[in-house]
Amino acid sequence: MRKIRTLAAAGVAAATLMLGVVTATPASAAQNCTTWNDDSTFGAACSQWDGHTWVYAFGDCEGKGRVYGSAVRIGSGATSYAYCSTVGAKLIGGGYTGY
Repeated sequence: MRKIRTLAAAGVAAATLMLGVVTATPASAAQNCTTWNDDSTFGAACSQWDGHTWVYAFGDCEGKGRVYGSAVRIGSGATSYAYCSTVGAKLIGGGYTGY
């Protein structure tokens, strides 16, 4: 099951890269998410996000593009972390998206 989740997250990340956009959430969706970051990491966790089951974080890395965290189930208490340190860069921005 973990392998399926990893493959699903990789597929979403690849699709996002190909489209060059991140899915926006409608303003009417109830959302209860928290974020965390330091110099090289961006994290996101959601306890509720109407219409979504999974969330994943992304980090924009200085001079190295974007990295993605693993998808985590909304409401599970788990946090998705995107690590710019994996590409040897500092975090310059980040966010999250759901599906």
